[in-house]
Amino acid sequence: MRRKDLIPQKAVADELCVSITTLWRARSSKLEGFPTPVIVQGAVFWRKVDLDQLEDALLKFKGRGVFERNREAERKLKRLRAAKPATSSAKPPPRPPQRDLFD
Repeated sequence: MRRKDLIPQKAVADELCVSITTLWRARSSKLEGFPTPVIVQGAVFWRKVDLDQLEDALLKFKGRGVFERNREAERKLKRLRAAKPATSSAKPPPRPPQRDLFD
């Protein structure tokens, strides 16, 4: 891939009239049809041919509120799974029969 086929993240954000943070959130929210960026030495770029697809995906993006709710739900689910004790397949030992109180 040639460098001239790539557009830096800041230029993409300016062209689409969104912030870099919005691009990051949209990328992290796993939007359907959102093109993956090209990362070169830590810098984020998008292909010129992906700009229309990127714009369409951003129009589907519901914004920060939905992103934050989904992220918080994932965190809660992760905490619940970590706190839940592992279930063992072995059966617990049987209880002894209860003694009769009137003997």
